[in-house]
Amino acid sequence: MLNPIPGTAYENNKKLTNEDMCRIVAVFRFLVPSGFIRLAGGRGLLPDKGVKCFQSGVNAAISGDMLTTSGISIEKDMGLLEQLGYKVVLWNE
Repeated sequence: MLNPIPGTAYENNKKLTNEDMCRIVAVFRFLVPSGFIRLAGGRGLLPDKGVKCFQSGVNAAISGDMLTTSGISIEKDMGLLEQLGYKVVLWNE
């Protein structure tokens, strides 16, 4: 999700709404049912921190700070996923 930071080439791009993000996620989940749809930077800007996106089909996340923005801590993400009733599986390369 784009976070239009002042001073960058994308600073004037419109932010996507939570509804936009959920719609995008749902379409990609339909098109790629077994794929990883991952939330990362910009999720903290959503009013619900990505809850509706997880409910729309997101099945992966990158936690912690990003290169240019603050992220959501692993502890908060684990609590959020537990509240949603999801089983967390850690994936390592």
